[in-house]
Amino acid sequence: MEIVNRLTQISPSATLASAEKAARLVARGLDVIDLGQGLPDFSTPENICNAGIAAISEGHTRYTANSGLPELRDAIAARYGSLYGVEYDRSETIITCGGKHALYSAFQALVEDGDEVIIPTPYWVSFPAQVRIAGGHPVFVDAREEDDFIISPQDIDDACSDKTKVIILNTPSNPSGAVIPSSVLKDIARIAIDRDLVIVVDETYDQFLYDGALHSSPLSLGSEAKPVTLSIGSCSKTWAMTGWRIGWATGPRELIGSMSRLQSHLTSNPTSISQWAAVEALTGDQSAVADMLAAFSERREVVLKQLRSMPGVSCGQPMGSFYAFPNVSGTLNNRITTSDDLATYLIDEAQVVTVPGSAFGRDGFLRISFAVKLNRLQEALHRISEALSAIVV
Repeated sequence: MEIVNRLTQISPSATLASAEKAARLVARGLDVIDLGQGLPDFSTPENICNAGIAAISEGHTRYTANSGLPELRDAIAARYGSLYGVEYDRSETIITCGGKHALYSAFQALVEDGDEVIIPTPYWVSFPAQVRIAGGHPVFVDAREEDDFIISPQDIDDACSDKTKVIILNTPSNPSGAVIPSSVLKDIARIAIDRDLVIVVDETYDQFLYDGALHSSPLSLGSEAKPVTLSIGSCSKTWAMTGWRIGWATGPRELIGSMSRLQSHLTSNPTSISQWAAVEALTGDQSAVADMLAAFSERREVVLKQLRSMPGVSCGQPMGSFYAFPNVSGTLNNRITTSDDLATYLIDEAQVVTVPGSAFGRDGFLRISFAVKLNRLQEALHRISEALSAIVV
């Protein structure tokens, strides 16, 4: 049997691989603390669970429309109208089996063999893989650490060619926590309009913001940006619904229609029960989201204080998401030469799981999740500090 070349070149997701490694170590009886996980450590809010139970009790267990429940699509369309003053309707929204599924379908609809896709680094691990699966060529553009990992519109424009089709943005960023300002997003939207490109913007962490940061979108430019913007969202992080597998895309009607036709031959509709729970997530009580944000905010302060006190480590200020992305290049030496080596060392010596920056296109960094109970987070940071003290002169 010969597997097609486009798949043999794809590596497994580094973040999922780190979670699986942690699970194997725990199964061996080791006291492992997983700071690599990309999921909230909270249960799905009770009102959302009750909506799912009600859906089962009321018999909402059959196929829905391929593009998703009208009630859920309407709720998402209304959300974007409220946030940006740009009117959407349900025909411009599709419900998917998580945000990752929405991104996959988008690239399948937008990218031909040899097309170029602009991807700022550090990037979410699946962006390059999904572009390559679609036959595209990722073009990486560094967001500079000294600019707080905010991508420069000029650098994006300089990276474009006559083969460029898509610009990917992720705000707030996984892994850096960077929140792209409205002024920068407007400039990038103008580039996309002038060059006839599509911006695919992943907004999965848009409810987790700190220090007064404000989430924005290319749509902040107004209706002019609507034809070039595809917004990707997810229930997974905001409402602690990672296992319910509900995401969405909102954008140009023609593009959404193409994604819907593709979905009809892949998954068909996402799970009906999860969709009814998602209606409650978007339209119901939001107090649980505020509680999660308060907990993440407290943990973030602990993480930043501890990381900045560690030998060989510096760390900027993540303004969103629930990750820190410290620069650990000062800890590397003749034996531990890369962030992959360091992540392995921390597992072996400290029994703490992190994700190496190489997984996000930036060696010399680690991604550390603070979606972990505070006492375990403090213990993990203590272990990391002790382990680094043993190798940094």
